[in-house]
Formats: sequence, C-alpha cells, structure tokens
Amino acid sequence: MLKDSKHTYTTANPALKWQDKVILGRIENVYYQDIDALSKQAFIGKIDTGADTTSMHAENIHVYSNNPKYKGMQDTQLMQAIVEEFGGAKSNWWLESFDTPERNIQGFVTFDIRHPTSGKVIQQQRPLARTSVIRSRTSETPIYRPVINIPLQIAGVTVNTDVNLTDRSNFSAPILIGKTFLKEHAWVFAGYDYLQSQNNARIVGRSETFMVDGVSLKSSFSLVNKYSQLHATNINVDKKQQLVSFNTENAKGDKTKLTLPIERMLRVGGEKRPLVFVPVKAGSFEQPVLAYLKDRSKYSSQLRLGRNTLSKYFVIDTQDKNVLGVEQSTLATLLNQRTPLMVASHEIVYFDNTPVNAKPSFSINTPVLFVDGFELSKGKNGEQASFYIPNKDGSGTKVIKKVERKIRVGQTVRPVLKEEIRIGDKKMTIEFAIDVIDKGDAPYFAIGRAFSKDGILVNTRTEDLLDPRPLYRAGYIEKAQVAGLTFPVKLDTGADISSMNALNIKRYQQDNKEMVSFDYKNADGLQHHFTKEVIGIMRIRAKAGEKPNERPVVLMDIKLGDVNKTVRVNLQDRSRFEYSMILGKNFLKNGFIVSSDDTYLLGK
Repeated sequence: MLKDSKHTYTTANPALKWQDKVILGRIENVYYQDIDALSKQAFIGKIDTGADTTSMHAENIHVYSNNPKYKGMQDTQLMQAIVEEFGGAKSNWWLESFDTPERNIQGFVTFDIRHPTSGKVIQQQRPLARTSVIRSRTSETPIYRPVINIPLQIAGVTVNTDVNLTDRSNFSAPILIGKTFLKEHAWVFAGYDYLQSQNNARIVGRSETFMVDGVSLKSSFSLVNKYSQLHATNINVDKKQQLVSFNTENAKGDKTKLTLPIERMLRVGGEKRPLVFVPVKAGSFEQPVLAYLKDRSKYSSQLRLGRNTLSKYFVIDTQDKNVLGVEQSTLATLLNQRTPLMVASHEIVYFDNTPVNAKPSFSINTPVLFVDGFELSKGKNGEQASFYIPNKDGSGTKVIKKVERKIRVGQTVRPVLKEEIRIGDKKMTIEFAIDVIDKGDAPYFAIGRAFSKDGILVNTRTEDLLDPRPLYRAGYIEKAQVAGLTFPVKLDTGADISSMNALNIKRYQQDNKEMVSFDYKNADGLQHHFTKEVIGIMRIRAKAGEKPNERPVVLMDIKLGDVNKTVRVNLQDRSRFEYSMILGKNFLKNGFIVSSDDTYLLGK
C-alpha cells in the first residue's frame, strides 16, 4: 500500500489507487470506449501533467457548420471566424463550450482514425465542442484545432473529456493525456511506464520463440533499445495506401510474405524505416507487437523486443527459456508462488561505498564486475586481485581482494572474489567474478542469474528497483530550490529532461571544455547569472525549412521537498511561459506522484 513520504513504496506490487484516484504511469494503454471498432484496441497514451489539454491523432480532419451565416466556410477559416466573432484568440473565451444558445454555432467535425493493426479507416463525425487556439513559437498567427468531447478509458476509469484533433504521426504516442482527463481522476507517477498493467504482465524466459504468420522466429530482448525490430527483406513501401510488404524468414529457411499497415516511418540511424504492428503468437499469448523492419540476417535472432514492447506486455524470468509456450503465468501469480529478486534495466550497487552502475544479464550466471583492468598477485592468504573502481572525481578507489576460485568462460578465466556490497539500504556478501570491459565502455556490474537464489526477474518499466525511495505527493506547481534561489516550478511528466529559462546564452571554450554563461530570470523579478559546463546539446525538430532548435544541456543541483538531486537541464528562453522552469521525468522519477488538481502539496 502506498503511504506518505515517511514510508517507502514497493514496486513489486504497487497499489494502483490512492485517495480514490487512479495512479497512472507515464505511458499507459488508452481505449476509445464509444467506437465499437476500436473499443478493445489499446492505443499508446502519454500521460502529461504539463499539458492543459488532451489530444489525439486523427486523419482527414474537417470542420463544418450548419449555421447559414458560416456558409462556404470550413476548417481553419471557419474556426478563425468563430473565434474572432466572439472576442478573438487573446480573450480566451474559446476555452468554454461552443454549445450555447447565444452562440448557435452548429459546428461539427469529421475525421478518420486508422485501426493500427488492420489499417481499416474508421470514419467519425462529432459535434464541435470548441476550438483550441495554440500560440505558435515561430509565428504570430495561432494554430486552430477542433475540439470534440469523447469518452476515453485508462485502467478502468472512463472520462468524457475534451480532446483536440491533430496530426500526431511524428510522435511515439498517438494520444496525449492532459489535465482535461487527469483532473479529479488520476495521479501521475513519472518514474514508471505501464504501471497499471504491470501485475498482469506475462512472464517470459530469457529467450523465446514467437510465431509470425506461421513461421517460428527466434527472439531476443534489448534493455537498451526503445523499439522492437523484425527481420525483413524485400521491403516495399506503398506511401499512397500506407502499406508495406516484406518477407520474413527464420534460420531454417521457412519464410512468409506479409503486407501490413504502416504505423509511421521511424527514423533510425539517419534512415527512415517502416514501423508496423506485427501479429505475434507464443502459446496462449497473441498480441500485436510494434516493431520496425530491418534485415537481421547477420543476427542470431529474427525478432528483437525492445523496452516499449517489454514494458507493455512482459517481465523476464532469467532462469528459464521459452516459458510462453508452456505457461500462462503473470507477474501477480508468480509472486504468489515464490520470491525472486526483481531488478530494472538500470541499478546502482555500492562497492566500498563507491557507486557502480549495474544491469541484469541474460547470459551470465555468476555476477561479474567489469573494470578497466586488474592484476593478480600473491598475498599472505593466497592469490589476490587488485583493481580500481572509478568514483565521482575520477581518481578511482583501489580494491584488493582474495581470489576465492576461478571460473572459465569460453577462452577467458575469471577470478572470483567475495565482497560485502550495499544495495539501497541493505548490505550483503556475494561472490562475483571480475573481467575487463570492452574498449570504450564504462565499468559496470552485471547482475548474473546466480545473484539471487530465488531467481532474477527483469522489469523494464522503471529504474533502480533495488533502491526503494520515499514516495511524495506533489502538486503540478511546487517551489524548488536552485543555486540558492527559491521559485515556483511546473512538474511536467511529459518532458524527458528538465528545462530552465535562460537569457543571453553565450557558449565558449575554456580549458578544452565547452562552457555556457546565461542569465536566469522569472516573472517575480528573481535573477541570477550562471556559468556552467555544457554536457550535451538537445536538438528540437523544427518545421520544414527551419533550422533545428539547439539547447545546451547542463547539470543543475535541484531540491524539491526532501529530494535533492543533480540532473540534466536544457536551457531555453522561457520568457513567454508562465513558469520559468519545468521539472521533467529525469527529476520526477525520484518518487514523485503528481496531481493535476493541486498546487504546493509539498509545503502542506
């Protein structure tokens, strides 16, 4: 059960409601409840406390009116005329419903929704609830979008909500859930994806075989890549019909030809590839998997499942193989039978109080600490190994330990050591091997299958499961402390990285480092001059013909409530926004569930 900030939350079996409001992850399944052809089809929904409105992808959008005074007008011309007639875009009257006797607009909207797996076009006609007026970043002319009222369902909660219709084909989620849905109905936990479907996740082995159109394809899992990937040759894209035909083949030479609707073209490594819903089956599991097409002839598996697919459907049991074909176990049923250790794709393990990045391994049995190098020598108690663990200042912590035994892995012999380590607030003594990392990689700890006697489960929905954190209820507006300044910030679960207002941005080189100086300022007149090292550049895609917007990224120490973290922050001119800083997922994942109804909960 979730409690207050004095208690920790357990992510193995999280409570799904709190104070009669559902707790949503940052990504959840969304259903169209009153469209029969789509009512059972899950759509990807991004849950965004920073968005005032909810929006959905639609095609062939047109706006009309049955009122004779708007005769001959449609679409943007019609919406603009209506808005100007009743006070203009700056009056904000358009935030109210059009359905009033004095306005008598008699508007309606026609649009298409394409079924993601069959490609069938579902035509819709709805009353025009109102018009959304969006002030453009690059133009004085606002953007007009039609708004309809439609029931959307997430985690069993149905809300009749205003939704603006737009082209979201370039976004990963066709539906963006904003405050029009979230208010009074949901909290948002930015540290999780698919939180609501976690307990019903299917258990899969560390390798599986899936059937695609009667052909068995060997599959593997990626804890790094976001998207899944399907082996395909002879790829032929029909842009007009939005279809792609291709061949897929297994290692035995069994092949099939498929023609599937294109969800969208995904840019991968500078090249656009078709992203499709692939019908996969294994035992009783039969679901569409979103994957892009690529020739995987040189790989051992024909289907690689990425984090998106894993988070939506699965939890991986590293002890077994090909579980789906013989079992129908879910995470909830498995945890009632035994108590395996559940880990995320990123963890932190402490050796001699020095933090080391850790990640699970499907191929390794004995845990391995990969380091830059090690030396073996004779000690008083036999052979010993010495190596360095890098720390924050880059100097490295030297470790000397007795070699307990050695194991052979292929042509490599690994010394095995025994050491007390700390995970979260727990200490434990484990045996682990050491080995040299590949050139260019950073040291890390591979969590092998023998790390826990009860087995290892891998959950890709979140990070750092081994380090329980307090859970904090927060409003969508809170006061944060940055560089001795205290000011209001917006908590935005839709943003990956936090962002801060920056004026007079100047980038320059100093001591072979890229630096940036800038002035911070907010609406209350608070000001501060910063000089920071640039640790990255964010490039925001622009409209056709415009240059991408480049934002320097720096590290900032931020304190919100009892949480004090150093996170990446991108710099941009936020003068036109109400709040001078937003805190995104990279900060909010540290235990914050956010309410779209309330402000300043952390101060209460």
